[in-house]
Amino acid sequence: MNSFPFDELPTELQREIFVVAAKRNRGSALQLVLVAKRVHSWVQPTIYEIVSLGSNDTHLFLRTINSLPAEFFAFHVKKLCLSVSVSARNAAKIVSVCKGVTDLAFWVDYLGVQGFRAEAITSSISALPLRRLSIEFKHFLSLFPDPNTRHVWDDSLTHLDLIFWTHETAPVIPPLPKLSILTHLALRLSHNQPSDDSLHAILSACRSLRVLVIFDDPETSEETAWSADPRVVFMPYPQNIVGEWEAQARDDDNNVWTRAEELVRMHTAERQSLYIFVAPKT
Repeated sequence: MNSFPFDELPTELQREIFVVAAKRNRGSALQLVLVAKRVHSWVQPTIYEIVSLGSNDTHLFLRTINSLPAEFFAFHVKKLCLSVSVSARNAAKIVSVCKGVTDLAFWVDYLGVQGFRAEAITSSISALPLRRLSIEFKHFLSLFPDPNTRHVWDDSLTHLDLIFWTHETAPVIPPLPKLSILTHLALRLSHNQPSDDSLHAILSACRSLRVLVIFDDPETSEETAWSADPRVVFMPYPQNIVGEWEAQARDDDNNVWTRAEELVRMHTAERQSLYIFVAPKT
């Protein structure tokens, strides 16, 4: 049986085959970069499109940053997760280099580091072309030091995930009206549920909001919608928040946002059917 004449394919098609294979399996990508120099140049950018860092791999990533032109990371790193184990100084370096990030999970406690200037991080986050942001609540507020603060992403952010490290019962989120096209909002409230008035205030502040996820006790297995407004969805707190972020970053079918959207569609349809059923005759 004759072997497939791969080398006779057009270069563009060869590149597409390798890139697709690399994106489907990160382990394969790490092997494919060893095939040949041209394959390395095709595949390497896909490895860094989604970067998720913790205590074990941050040092390696920083070493890679120092070995490649800064423009490589500014252009190719699009989705970045920095977990709580990443130091504030390392996070400042990484965010300042990865200037093209559109999906950022930033769980670094830079406010709790004595002597660290928050501006070293907030100025870099402010300049990112973000569409999605996951961040702790007080750190989110620190991005808005005064009412006139503007960010590059004010008019591009569609998904905001706020994590509450302290117990908040009725969160007040003044910056929400600034986010003109925010469609998805999640609140991780440490088991304290917001009041109906708080939910109504949030919905009023976000004119474009389609989904509001309230994370509940992790022991709760049921995913439900608020009876007063089907856009508000209650979901169990995920066991693996990093894995959850990676799923939505890869656009996996089964992630928090897609499940919440399906619940909203289902409950909206149920309400419409009920309204039609009980509507009086004219």
